[in-house]
Amino acid sequence: MNRRRLDQIHARRERLLARSAAQRDELALLLAPLKGPLAVADRGIAVAQYARAHPGLVAIAAAIFIVLSPKRAFRWARRAFGVWRGYRWAARALNELATRRLSGAQNSQS
Repeated sequence: MNRRRLDQIHARRERLLARSAAQRDELALLLAPLKGPLAVADRGIAVAQYARAHPGLVAIAAAIFIVLSPKRAFRWARRAFGVWRGYRWAARALNELATRRLSGAQNSQS
């Protein structure tokens, strides 16, 4: 490779690095308002992972909750079931949307 071509590649690389840094800064500013909600979501995910890793503790806590307050436990179970159904619906819808977009992108490239 000649020196001129190498200089062009280095210059292009520098421009791309500067552009990506500017895009990262812009994205950080745009996502700043979501920092709080994303932190809550991260905590929720951490709790769910802990519960999955320790099913015995979850079962014991649920049993105590049911024994101490059956009406409240039933009410929370209904809410939890509704949230779970909503999550499953959203997951399926997003998966279907991603599949459609992916297949559409592949078809346009063919």
